[in-house]
Amino acid sequence: MGKRRTEENGGLAGETQGKRVNRNYVLSIKQWIRYGGMAGCIAFGTALIFYQNLVVGCIAAGCAAAVYPLYKRRDLEAKQQQKIALEFKECLYGLVAALRSGRSLEGAFEASLEDMDPELTPVLFHEWQIIIGKLRVNQRIEDALEDFARRSGVEEISSFAQIIQICKRTEGNIAKVIENTAGLLQEKIEIQGEVQVALAKKKMEQKILNVMPVAVLSLLLLLSPDYLAPLYSSFQGRMIMTVCAGLAIASYCISKRMADIAI
Repeated sequence: MGKRRTEENGGLAGETQGKRVNRNYVLSIKQWIRYGGMAGCIAFGTALIFYQNLVVGCIAAGCAAAVYPLYKRRDLEAKQQQKIALEFKECLYGLVAALRSGRSLEGAFEASLEDMDPELTPVLFHEWQIIIGKLRVNQRIEDALEDFARRSGVEEISSFAQIIQICKRTEGNIAKVIENTAGLLQEKIEIQGEVQVALAKKKMEQKILNVMPVAVLSLLLLLSPDYLAPLYSSFQGRMIMTVCAGLAIASYCISKRMADIAI
């Protein structure tokens, strides 16, 4: 179970640790097989229920197995970015504390790294090491942060990097600005977490509603197959089933988009 969770989280606790973050999620061969096989089996069973035809079932299974892993990759990318954002929020606490103690921005990054737990923040711990390594070879902190923001694709990190760049250019009170910015970013990340918790119940209801048409049709086929026989023996019946299948797929896509709330 633990190994499976590691793969589904984009390998952040294992695969991503020790290598640079990349916003473009790459599915492993095992994930391709798992998600493709799962989608193919579900599509095959659903097509059999709607059409009672093995050829249609095999075609649906092949299409689903080829397309669903690409669709799933976007979800895994979003989960990866969400996890990085949560780790970034934790790292900001240490960075702000170091700045309050009077350290420079560069020194605050080194000090905050010492307080990090690599098991709780595996991605940011490695990325912080990369940033500090760049600082030690005289690269600018704003350039290092901008590179990290570009590779991670996390909006909060990108905003933070832009603010650092502005502060360095205008020679403002970096410690105060970063402290205020960190507070705002932390609040935003916390709100995003609360929204996800609030949507968890609705997402479960969404999954149940998406399964209900197939479940009801399966029950009718099991209890009263003669009642549905005209839908499988005539052209008009197959057209009706095709429309129903299309509506079921459309409702799934629409419900997924409705539950995707950006802050």
